[in-house]
Amino acid sequence: MSKIEKLQQQQNKMKNYDHLAVVRLCPFVTNVQLNRPQQRNALNGNLWQEIGDIFHFLSSDPDTRVVIISGNGRAFCAGLDLKDSQDIFQPPNAENGDDPARRSRRFREKIISYQRAFRAIEECPKPVIAAIHGACIGGGIDLITACDIRVAAAESTFCVK
Repeated sequence: MSKIEKLQQQQNKMKNYDHLAVVRLCPFVTNVQLNRPQQRNALNGNLWQEIGDIFHFLSSDPDTRVVIISGNGRAFCAGLDLKDSQDIFQPPNAENGDDPARRSRRFREKIISYQRAFRAIEECPKPVIAAIHGACIGGGIDLITACDIRVAAAESTFCVK
């Protein structure tokens, strides 16, 4: 079996994701690409879930020895997708039976699920390298701090507010 056939066979083991592109660059090197270029790879709920899923898979994948995480498009990551997360920032609506305690509990549960995704990166037993280009904002900074090594292009910008 040729190297190309082996890589294709390994690629087929991984499931398809809506907001990630997962590519075997060469034997034992897997590239996880944030793939929401129109939104500059802003982190929405589905992307958080997919990040956790792929890193749990790669942690025990014998065909992966190194993981590179990068972003497709003009930015590495624009941080939290505010459109997707509007509900957690709205004030409680008493007419709907909502109150500050319930809202706080939902907010806490959402944050814990987001933290699980980044913990999966941090706990991955394989070296995880962040390849950063363009903007890396807010949650993108959190993502790269979970990685073992961070490499940035000269034009990269970083921001936390």
